[in-house]
Amino acid sequence: MSFENLLIVGAGFSANAGLPLASAFTSALVNTEKLPLDGPSNALVRFVSGFVDTTFAEGRTAEPDDWPELEDVFTLVDLSANSGHHLGKYSASDLRLVRRAMLVRMIRMLSQSYSRRHRRPDAAWELLEQLFAGFDETSTAVLSMNWDTVIETGVARSQGLERVDYGCDARFAEFTEKGSLRERSRASRRVVSLTKPHGSVNWLYCDSCRDVFWVSPSSTSKVADVLFRKHDWDSVRRITGLKQSYTTRSPKCPHCGVEALGTRFATFSFRKALDFPVHAASWRTAETHLKESINWVFFGYSMPSADFEFKYLLKRVQLAERTRPRITVITGGGGAEETIKRFERFFGDVTDERFYFRHGLTSEVLDHLEEIGVIRAS
Repeated sequence: MSFENLLIVGAGFSANAGLPLASAFTSALVNTEKLPLDGPSNALVRFVSGFVDTTFAEGRTAEPDDWPELEDVFTLVDLSANSGHHLGKYSASDLRLVRRAMLVRMIRMLSQSYSRRHRRPDAAWELLEQLFAGFDETSTAVLSMNWDTVIETGVARSQGLERVDYGCDARFAEFTEKGSLRERSRASRRVVSLTKPHGSVNWLYCDSCRDVFWVSPSSTSKVADVLFRKHDWDSVRRITGLKQSYTTRSPKCPHCGVEALGTRFATFSFRKALDFPVHAASWRTAETHLKESINWVFFGYSMPSADFEFKYLLKRVQLAERTRPRITVITGGGGAEETIKRFERFFGDVTDERFYFRHGLTSEVLDHLEEIGVIRAS
């Protein structure tokens, strides 16, 4: 199925649902306010903070503002872990543990941030709800550079749209009361086309058969329990001296029956691991949607330097198509003008083919999205 519009979303889109922008990701990551002192999030933050203090702060306590960029942290961890080398006192296996701990904490943080805003919605949330209520899945595909499930949750809540095509042959599954994972079908005729080239917090990837399964967004905490296993917590206790035990899950793959479920995220690293089948399939689908769509709508995406693979794909498709796409950029905040300049320099400024919105999600933006068919006419 081809789509007239492609909605490309970044962290600025999900900020309307209470999730942190990239600039505030570190602060949100280490913020455990109002969370149980003996809970898993606090334990993960203590472990990761200890790594940062030792590796980057010469043993002193580093406040969130003193942390290096997350791109630097992930890149250094990946360079050492993937080549089997130490980084200071941390062995390659310890570094892989650090990476898993950061990912699991991010999954929990994103879920916690969303829940807080859901309980106390603001004006931005209400405008986002209007977008979800009118979203036309027959004319618009979505390409999300985020890991979160804001889109899936929003269209399911507002329209009952619960069937998702992730463009990588991911199949729906659910956790049973006994903790196993079983594949299920969703017979709804309506389906949201949502591609996630960097992975998603509600995906599980089998390292044995390489199949991908997605679960309901409400089950992301269970995915986190699968990703951080008993031997991981044993290692954390060895390094930090923690005594508390935490819930883990070890379901078998619904297809091959092997206990090999994990995940594949393309992290903030400058050396993103994109050579796995799930990512390759997602990127092929993304390229197809880019080629077929007339309108590219960038919402809350600033084209960061770390996404050079994606920027190359954008430019390659733009130059290869006889009919160049019309481009809409929805941005906001203090860096709005710089973001717009970045798009102008990258894509060129063409009269009547470029639309820029500098104040985030507004009624004017919703009118424009309705005009081009991203949302249905009211």
